[in-house]
Amino acid sequence: MKPFLFLSALLALTSLQAQQFPPNVPGSGKPGPIGTIIPPSERPAAPMARPATLQPVIQTSSLLKVNVTYQSHNLRIPWQKEGAGGRRGLGVVLEGNRILVTGQMVSDATYIELELPESGQKIPATVVAVDYEANLALLAPAAGDRSAAFFSGLRPMEVDTSARIGDTLVVWQTGRVGELIVTPMRISKVMNQGYVVENASFIVYEAQGIIRSEANSFTLPVAKGGKLAALLLRYDSKNQLATLLPAPIIEHFLKDVADGKYDGFPSLGIEFQITLDEQFRDYLGMQPNQPGVYISSVTKGASADKAGVKKGDIMLSINGASIDSRGDYQDPQYGPLSISHIVRGKAFVGDEVEMKVLRDGKELTLKGKLTRKDPEDYLVLPYQFDKGPKYILNGGLLFQELTRPYLNSFGNEQQGGPILRLARIAGSPEEYEKKGRKKVVFLSAVLPTASTQGYERLSGQIVDEINGTPISQIEDIAEAFKKPKDGIHTVKLDQYPFVIYLDAEKVEKDNLQLMNGMFRIGTLSRLE
Repeated sequence: MKPFLFLSALLALTSLQAQQFPPNVPGSGKPGPIGTIIPPSERPAAPMARPATLQPVIQTSSLLKVNVTYQSHNLRIPWQKEGAGGRRGLGVVLEGNRILVTGQMVSDATYIELELPESGQKIPATVVAVDYEANLALLAPAAGDRSAAFFSGLRPMEVDTSARIGDTLVVWQTGRVGELIVTPMRISKVMNQGYVVENASFIVYEAQGIIRSEANSFTLPVAKGGKLAALLLRYDSKNQLATLLPAPIIEHFLKDVADGKYDGFPSLGIEFQITLDEQFRDYLGMQPNQPGVYISSVTKGASADKAGVKKGDIMLSINGASIDSRGDYQDPQYGPLSISHIVRGKAFVGDEVEMKVLRDGKELTLKGKLTRKDPEDYLVLPYQFDKGPKYILNGGLLFQELTRPYLNSFGNEQQGGPILRLARIAGSPEEYEKKGRKKVVFLSAVLPTASTQGYERLSGQIVDEINGTPISQIEDIAEAFKKPKDGIHTVKLDQYPFVIYLDAEKVEKDNLQLMNGMFRIGTLSRLE
């Protein structure tokens, strides 16, 4: 044997002996000298070799993979769509072969399919109900003979609303072959936040833990004792903080869907200011220890407005729950929590609500029924999914209704000039509501045509009138352009140049050229 090979073999043997027989002299409790040979009768028995056993793969019969193909509309070029994309997530199986996912998962969906995690078998699905404010959606298998066999091995999951601060929940994911991956997380905080839609606030759980990223992690269920306790909304990997959509909101959504008529979550329709500042409290005439918050805005036609709440009132309590100076009440399960949970998390549309307010130094009790203002009833549409924006293109002038999604498409860093002005109008639309407008219609762009020469740089102006017809919504524009006067269209704006004149005959020619031109315009309007 070569010296190098002999030395390597000797070192390996010495290492093996050191692992099996520690250099202690039996019975003495003292280490033996290096190289001590321990008689076989005094050596400790070597551990018996155990046959290698594989840990059982944990499977779950309450989860399905959900695959979605989607394509959203372009908000600034409204006749076009964005590129198609895909989403993959997990759905929770519920009673009646229904599947729960986040609303964000199915927004602008063109095709939805369900997949068994283990076998990969797939069937198409449809949306039964969706609430984008609460970010929840309920799916069902599309009509077909295969659905019964597809769901035969699945077990519905129950909803558990008992979680509170300090509880440990587990995030569920599935691996490549359907194995269940479990990640523990501890609830550290319960508070109010928006989910997806701006100004739509609900309670959330904030939990701490490390979540491993899997391919199907768009929607993830969170369990407690094998029951559904939440859905994962967001995860901050840097701080290892997860934001969870909690079971009380899920339960509310499912109860509302159960009767076949989904009403949505009610709201009061108020904005308030906290009353911690002593000078502000003195200005309002509040006593030193008096609770309550200042009502700074009341949405026209919403629950509070119909019950008689006015701007300037001090809200003292809702349904018997006292409101402190921060706008919180003492929730029996979660502790201090925003008053919005009394309405949005516990009550339903049509429920009675009782509010105590302080007005001009007098305490008043106001009663009414909770309502939900439909998004379409807002002067500025708060959100828009599953359909394209309304528009009219005539002679190169592009008219649209002002919406929050349109403004948000520019991003905060780009909201200058006309966009900044439109954003201010969206934030304080009272002036236009007083004028009786149903929507704010504006000139969003000017395409280069023979009719628009000299007007190329105009955009962002509110449209007041066309051909003598006041413009309250975009449908009015369609009717107004049917009535040119002496062959001329007259468009009145709220800013310079204030009036635009278009030759009606040239407009028709331009429209024909636009339909076959470089802008790939398929239709000149969308009013549905």
